[in-house]
Order: sequence, then C-alpha cells, then structure tokens
Amino acid sequence: MTHFYSIDKIYNNLESSSDLSNIKDKNTHFYSMGPYLAGLFEGDGHIILSKIINSRGKIRYPYLAITFVYKDLPLVKKFVELYGGRIRFKNKENAIVWIINTHKELVNLINLMNGNLRTPKLTQFNDLILWLNNRYHYNISIYSPDQSDLNLNGWLAGFIDADGGFKIRYTEKLIEENTKKVLTKGRIEVRFVLEQRQIFPYNNQSYKDIMYKIQSFFGITTDLKISKHNIDKIYWLIEVTSLTKLNFLVQYFNHFPLFTAKRNDFEDWLKVYRLIEDKKHLTEDGKLLIKHIKSNMNKKRKEFNFCHLVYLNKVQ
Repeated sequence: MTHFYSIDKIYNNLESSSDLSNIKDKNTHFYSMGPYLAGLFEGDGHIILSKIINSRGKIRYPYLAITFVYKDLPLVKKFVELYGGRIRFKNKENAIVWIINTHKELVNLINLMNGNLRTPKLTQFNDLILWLNNRYHYNISIYSPDQSDLNLNGWLAGFIDADGGFKIRYTEKLIEENTKKVLTKGRIEVRFVLEQRQIFPYNNQSYKDIMYKIQSFFGITTDLKISKHNIDKIYWLIEVTSLTKLNFLVQYFNHFPLFTAKRNDFEDWLKVYRLIEDKKHLTEDGKLLIKHIKSNMNKKRKEFNFCHLVYLNKVQ
C-alpha cells in the first residue's frame, strides 16, 4: 500500500523501511550522495564565509546552506538525520533552509561533496576549504571542476532537483462553430525545463559552460536559449520536448533518482511520456487521462509521496 503526505501532514514521520514498493533494485549502485548533494548545492545552495564582526576580533564562523521549498520538509529532515545541521523556516517565502554550521558536520559534508562540483560556485566552496585548512591545519584537497560524464554520477539529479521542471502541455483543439475554421490546434507534449542564472556574483563567472554540457547530455548542439524574469534577471534556459532526447533523462533517472518532492511530478510526467510514446494521447481516453494528470501536478499538487526517502538509509 502506498502512503501519501498532504501539505497539512507534511510534518508526519517518514514511512518505515518496510514500505519499499517504489524503490528499485536497479538503483542500488547509487552508492554515494556526494555528487547529488554537490548538484543540489550548486543549484540552490550558498556559503557564508567567515569574517571578523567587531573590533575585538570576534569571528563569525562560516556555514553552508541549501534552500528548499516548504513541501520538501521530509527530505530536509532526513538530511538533518543523516548529515546534521539545522532547519530555518522562512515562512514569508514558503521556504526552508538546511544550514550546516557546526565544525564537524561542515567538514564531513565538505569531504562528501568535494571533487564533485562543476559550476562557478566551486570557487567559493574552495575558499571555504582554504579557510578551514589555514585555521585548523587541515589538508582538505582543492579540486578543479569535475569534467566527468554527467551519466556517471548523481550530480545532474541534484542540480535538476534544485532548478529543473517537468511540464505537460495540453491544448484543446478549438473550431469556430459557423465556419469550421480551426482557431487553435490541439497539442499534447511533455517538456523538461532547466533554468540557471547567467553569472555567479561571487566571482562573475558564467554558467554557460555547464549549461552547454547539460544541453549536450540531450544531444542538443544549438545555442543556449535565455529567459527573462522581470527586467534585470536573465537566465540560461534548456528546453527539451523530443521524446528521443528526453529518453536520455528517463534512463538516467533509472540509476540516479530525484529525492525532492519534484520526484512526484516526474513520475506523473513519465506516465504522460509513456502514453505519448504509445500513441495513446491520440485517443479520447488517453486525452482525458493526460488532462487529469496535468491538473494535479506542480503547483496544483496537494499530496506528496516521500516513501522513496527510505532509500537514503542505504547510501553513503
């Protein structure tokens, strides 16, 4: 029996480890959370570096944090259980922040993520390591950006959990009653979207290279698109609608799964993907089913299945 969490019940305890009906054995080689956490951090994380805060030399110690939407609370609670840290609630923004600031927990998380970062945030991450090395005489390694194939670890899953989106387009066919003229062509499609800001302010480095690499993951060789939010916010944009190209992502998630509430939307998105693949979206029953699935996704979703979190007990 599958159990669900509603928004109002999101504080409930996670399901027991006996409910593993949706955890696939094929995921067992996802042996390290380091790349996934690195991708999640590089999408929605930030670092506050140490600084002196008064004339007597009092130091504010550094910390690492990752921001989530409120519905991801079960996942964040699981991270606190596994890796430590604390949770800060930002009620006005409908967000929560996982903060890792105690010395031992911070060093452990850095060691887990180290060597797996791929974006301009690596500069700040390495500055944090340098501060720890200098102050505590550690010998934590400093790495260049990871250039390995995206298919080899869970970094992309973490980055998508932070900044990706799964969307369904469902457009009704509209015909003018008197003239029978087609006003709107009916269209059904699945779409994957990934947005990331163009520049990291800390070092003014561009995200263009990593976004090109992600776009190449889908076999797309065209220039990156851009999207604008308000006047001054410009993002790199990747949009994929081809079933053939999207299949690369579907196969990737078989090995390196999502863990946020976004996994629920992906699973519904995948149902529609399969319906289109089998041409069932051309039937009336298929159209009704797709319309129903779309009506309960993303911002319209009221229930969330987090049974997959028990899988995190198996990984490092």
